[in-house]
Amino acid sequence: MKNTSSSRLWWLVLPSLWVCHISVVAQSNIFQGPLPYNFQSQPVGPTTPGSAQSGTPYMGTSGLAGSLRNPEDYFSTGPGLVQWGPFRVYPQITYSFTYGNGLEALPGLNSYTAINRVTPDVLIKMGDYWTLDYSPEWAFYSNPVFRDTTDQRVVLKGGTTYGDWTLNLSQSYIDTTQPLVETGTQVEQVAYVTALNAAWQMNGHVSLQLGLNQNFRFAQAFSDLHEWTTSDWLNYQFERQLGAAIGVTAGYDELSLGSDMPFEEVLARMNFQPGTKLVLSVNGGVEDRQFIHPSAPALVAPVFDATAQYQVSEGTALTLSGSRTVVPSFYGNEVNIVTSVNAGVRQHIVGKMYLSINGSYVVEPYTSIVPGPLPANYFGPPPTTTLVQTRNDTRTNVRVTLSTVFRTHLTASIFYLYSDNNSSQSEFTYSGNQVGFQLNYKF
Repeated sequence: MKNTSSSRLWWLVLPSLWVCHISVVAQSNIFQGPLPYNFQSQPVGPTTPGSAQSGTPYMGTSGLAGSLRNPEDYFSTGPGLVQWGPFRVYPQITYSFTYGNGLEALPGLNSYTAINRVTPDVLIKMGDYWTLDYSPEWAFYSNPVFRDTTDQRVVLKGGTTYGDWTLNLSQSYIDTTQPLVETGTQVEQVAYVTALNAAWQMNGHVSLQLGLNQNFRFAQAFSDLHEWTTSDWLNYQFERQLGAAIGVTAGYDELSLGSDMPFEEVLARMNFQPGTKLVLSVNGGVEDRQFIHPSAPALVAPVFDATAQYQVSEGTALTLSGSRTVVPSFYGNEVNIVTSVNAGVRQHIVGKMYLSINGSYVVEPYTSIVPGPLPANYFGPPPTTTLVQTRNDTRTNVRVTLSTVFRTHLTASIFYLYSDNNSSQSEFTYSGNQVGFQLNYKF
């Protein structure tokens, strides 16, 4: 791991900012209607194809089908299975079976395998403001080219309110080993994700949102990442149905292999909810990313994140989303620009049975940071070459899921997943099909 003066400065500055944010507490009874800010802690875990469960782009794209659980079906309410004073315990267990291919144990080796996964989960509510969620997972592969794995996930969330201020904190730990599209191998990763958000409701229309994130990723045999970011927004709620905001983001990515990457973003955001059926959220702007040790020309790229949800009828819901983000690669001296479009429909069939169809299209070029050679007798700063694209992937995923609930405790799902990755480097090109089922029991 490099120990540069820039990284030491960020280690000193960001904890100081955290102290300033933590010293501010907050309150819930403020603007009635859609809030102009959204306290969503950053999700953890590799992004899974065809799954409604999102993940962090810097942890890569899993080749596995992912969880079939719908968050709306698994919201824990009631007194819990066990209760001690302010502590309420909500356990559940999930079993899933998958068979298919589209998984690479080595680049160019597209393998068939059956996978059995067992995932117990314990959610503990501590009073009205704090939760602790622990979930291990054991995965067993029938094909010996893959190794069996044990994953761990721990998430602590909490918040408090006072006056016109609101404060939320999320701390996550994840240890996971999955076949990744980006590397063409099974990669063990350990991540520590910290998110702190504070908001000040200045009046009925204007609010200030402040955010700090610290993301650490340790990837076996690949580049490790230490990332610190701050994101600040000034929001204006024109009316209950319409809000807008302007914001700035600044961050620093420290890599164990290759160049460190400070970056800045200037963004604008709009939330629109004209009625009970349509919800629209769009934010976008420009990112300026620099490269140091070694240096390279700055990368200036548009970034955005947009989501539209439409409730066609009581039993039919449509979702359309898109995003573009810049993330450090698993490989040294590389950066990835990930552009994705996702669409889905959830249709009520009969009783408690639902059909979901989700599709996604992703374009992911890999850009290499290549410093130029020094000529003889050269004086001054080292020259650099232009950024070079070394690989380009395009991915298509379609997933069909049929799910139902039995007496509120047991949920069953069956699914089919088609995945295709077309890469300019042939060893990362594959096409695959996966089928399987999942059972979840809430105690």
